[in-house]
Amino acid sequence: MDRPRIKTDLTNYFGLEQGTDFRGQQDKVFSIISSLYNSKANIPSMTGWLNLPHETQSFDDINKFVSDIKNSDKYEHLLVFGIGGSSLGAQALIEALNTPLWNRLSRGKRKGFLTVDFIDNLDPGIIRTILSRLKLDQTLFVIISKTGGTVETVVPMLIAKEWAEESGINFFKQCVFITTKNKGLLSDLSQKHGAPLFPIPENVGGRYSMFSPVGLLPAALCGIDINEVRAGLLEADRISQVQDLKANIAASIALAAFFSYQNGKNIFVLMPYSTSMKRFVDWFVQLWAESLGKSKKGSTPLPSIGATDQHSQIQMFNEGPNDKLICFLKINKHKRDLTVPDYSSESPEFRPYAGHKVGEILNIELDATRRALTENQRSNILITLPELDEYYISQLMFILEVSTAICGHLLGVNPFDQPGVELAKRYTKEALSN
Repeated sequence: MDRPRIKTDLTNYFGLEQGTDFRGQQDKVFSIISSLYNSKANIPSMTGWLNLPHETQSFDDINKFVSDIKNSDKYEHLLVFGIGGSSLGAQALIEALNTPLWNRLSRGKRKGFLTVDFIDNLDPGIIRTILSRLKLDQTLFVIISKTGGTVETVVPMLIAKEWAEESGINFFKQCVFITTKNKGLLSDLSQKHGAPLFPIPENVGGRYSMFSPVGLLPAALCGIDINEVRAGLLEADRISQVQDLKANIAASIALAAFFSYQNGKNIFVLMPYSTSMKRFVDWFVQLWAESLGKSKKGSTPLPSIGATDQHSQIQMFNEGPNDKLICFLKINKHKRDLTVPDYSSESPEFRPYAGHKVGEILNIELDATRRALTENQRSNILITLPELDEYYISQLMFILEVSTAICGHLLGVNPFDQPGVELAKRYTKEALSN
């Protein structure tokens, strides 16, 4: 049976944006997509992430490793060291799909999967708190860095090593490395200590590495079904190559963002109506900002969560500068939904809520917010997920990766490098060396 599809609604965009000739750009966009796919075997092109849905062996290796970890009964906790693209994707999947109370569940209720913490910044208080709370002898350490020498990854790893060894634990015997094979510090440590290594393909950049072991291994260790993730990726891969703008969601989103930017909308707001998608938005912000912010070009990504930010940012969106394209994310069917009881006998003001699902009310608020923005001549688009699960969130993430790459080429920038990031890294290393 065919699954329902992700849908886009650009009705409130075409009525407000002037000079948006999608059809006039159709040939150019499809040429960009063909170029991206034709170059995916070329290492310098950095488009190897388009191959990831088809890397069957990688999915099989991860599934086997996770099964072995569960069967060993040795580990209760997963501690991931990584920053940016080495962390945000896995966090996005785990936060969106697991209960917020995941780490409090018993091993039985987790079905043998691991609790998880991420150390993704050089915040000494957070590092100390996490390490002091975990039973380090029952912790699997996953260290992620493509280059193998990321400061924000290596430093807390060294702190954890010291803490583990003070407790008589052989730290590297409990480590898994995700890095470039046969290159860099982490690869050397893997070989020296015989620790498992899951490779990051050389032609896959950090922020596009979500569906390599970088994102898949931590997610799978926490119970995310990566076979369903792969099914979603294969569907997204198919959609992204369709030569029809109505069916190709990636192309439509890229064109909407591009024309809005050309019309002075230099802020791109991503606003899912789900608290569990906060880390998803963080993942997108890095993808968009680091890919497109070059040569004094690119719209600034702004995170927002509905309905929470209706009580903060929406005032600015409605009546502040008209410099934003707002992309709403709706979830049609919310898991573990609740029905509002009828307490109209207590007060007639309760009557409008009686019998409605909480998720239904949330979506009513989304629709009302879109209507208000449109009446105020504020451009907005809508992406609708049938539900929030492995199949649809992975599909959406891959589509947004393709959209970002297309938009980069439309803007005339390289969406796969990050010279502004590299400069600060160099200055940091110089300061530490001195």
